[in-house]
Amino acid sequence: MATKEDVIRVARKEVGYREKRTNNQKYSPAVKGLEWSQNQPWCHTFISWVFQTAGARDIAPVTASCLVGVDWFRKQGRFGRTPRVGAVVYYGANGGVHVELVTAVKGNQIRTIGGNTYGSVDGQFHAGDGVYEKWVNESKAFGYGYPDYEEKPVEIPKNAPKYPGKVLKEGQKNNAVKVWQQRMKDRGWKLSVDGEFGPETERIAREFQEEKGFLVDGEIGPETWYGAWSEPVTP
Repeated sequence: MATKEDVIRVARKEVGYREKRTNNQKYSPAVKGLEWSQNQPWCHTFISWVFQTAGARDIAPVTASCLVGVDWFRKQGRFGRTPRVGAVVYYGANGGVHVELVTAVKGNQIRTIGGNTYGSVDGQFHAGDGVYEKWVNESKAFGYGYPDYEEKPVEIPKNAPKYPGKVLKEGQKNNAVKVWQQRMKDRGWKLSVDGEFGPETERIAREFQEEKGFLVDGEIGPETWYGAWSEPVTP
C-alpha cells in the first residue's frame, strides 16, 4: 500500500522526461506485463509505472489502455465525477483518449502530471512527447478513478484545537479559518485574521505545506491544521 503523497512524489520526479521519439520511452519495458506497449501511446503505461514504482500496483489498473483503466475503476466502485488530489483523471470519449494524475485542485482547475502529453519545462513548450505537470480546466475531464490509498497518519499535538471535521478551502468564511489564521500569524506569517479563506490564506497554506513537506494543495486538511501546532510558538 502507499499514500497519495507517495504516488505523487514518484510522478513528480519524472517531470521533464521526454521520449526518444515515436513513443519509444523507458516505462513500457519497466512494467511487468506491458513490455509489448513500447512504441505505442504511453499515457496509461506511465500511470501504471508510477503506481508500480510507488509500491501501489494493486490499487490502480496495470494497463496501457485508458478504456480498460476506466472499466477497472468502475468495477471497483471507485469511479466518479469529483476531482480529488491523487485521483487518476481520464479524458475524451468514454475516458478513452488520455489519462493523468491529479496533484492539486483549485476552483474549476486541476493540476495534473501525465506522460505522453504536452507542457513546458525551462520555459520551452513541448507537445505530446514527455512527462509534464500543468493546470487544466476541470471541464475537460471525463471522470476520475479513485485509488484505495493508505491514509497517512496525522500527528496530533497536545496543545492543538480539534480539527473542525471538514477541509477548509478558498471561499469559506468561519471561525475555524480564523483560528488557523491566528495560529499562522502567531508563527510569524503576515496575514489578516478575519475568518475569510481568500487568496492570501491559500497562498500561505501552500507555502506552509511546502515548508513542512506536506502535500501542496492550498487547502487546510487535518495534516495542515495540526501541523500549525506541531512546534511551540516563541512569544
